[in-house]
Amino acid sequence: MKTIRKRQACLVAALIFAVSVAAQAQNAAEKVLVGTTKVTVVAEYRDHEKLPTPTEILVHHFDVPGEVITIDHSPAAHILSHDPIAHIKGDTGKEEDPANVANHVRASFSKTLVSSLTKTGVPTREVSLDANEPPSIGSLIIRGNFTTIKQGNKAARMMIGLGRGASDVQADVIVSLITPNGPVLLAEFEVDSVSGKKPGAVETMGIGSAATSVAASGGTDGKATVQGDSSRLAAAAAREVESRMIAQGWISAAPGAAKDAQ
Repeated sequence: MKTIRKRQACLVAALIFAVSVAAQAQNAAEKVLVGTTKVTVVAEYRDHEKLPTPTEILVHHFDVPGEVITIDHSPAAHILSHDPIAHIKGDTGKEEDPANVANHVRASFSKTLVSSLTKTGVPTREVSLDANEPPSIGSLIIRGNFTTIKQGNKAARMMIGLGRGASDVQADVIVSLITPNGPVLLAEFEVDSVSGKKPGAVETMGIGSAATSVAASGGTDGKATVQGDSSRLAAAAAREVESRMIAQGWISAAPGAAKDAQ
């Protein structure tokens, strides 16, 4: 028993040391698919009469119900959440806190969505959850809620890869235009973003080098996280909104605003 515990302690120490040494290293598989997104349209504006061009786009902060968050309790996630780098950044244990995860996912989503839609030429800004600001006529309102925030399993993702332990973020999005006759639904859709299928340590390096590879990957796994998923989710949502704006004649052509977050 003592021998087993000693080996476990040595492995943990090796992982932590490797993280601190290799956190800045480039991941050899970085250019492999890091994530995919899917948009499912639930409802849309079908009237042949064109709607008036919006004067602004308001992106409301999306609601994050506590029950939709699934925290990663894998050993690798715990180690990396308490490693020296996390201590230096002041992030110790934050990835294990549902409220903190919710805030980061919401912020990442809003930032990407606002940045993308601003490039359409229509003034775009965020609106917080607690704002009592009544929308004015001509405002294009984007609101919704997250339905899944799943951190996945970092250990499986890094060791096995190929989609194992993938993180996943999903949201419902409602887009409506405020007109003199009241709000008009432009589109309602569901968006799903799943982290990619990069090979893991065992697949690419063999079991002998797996521990070091997992630790080294800790510093370069940012795209295969719920924050990375959230950015891709927002980019997909922006593309969908942009396509509706083009169809209505509000913008003449796709300005390339909603490219995938890389």
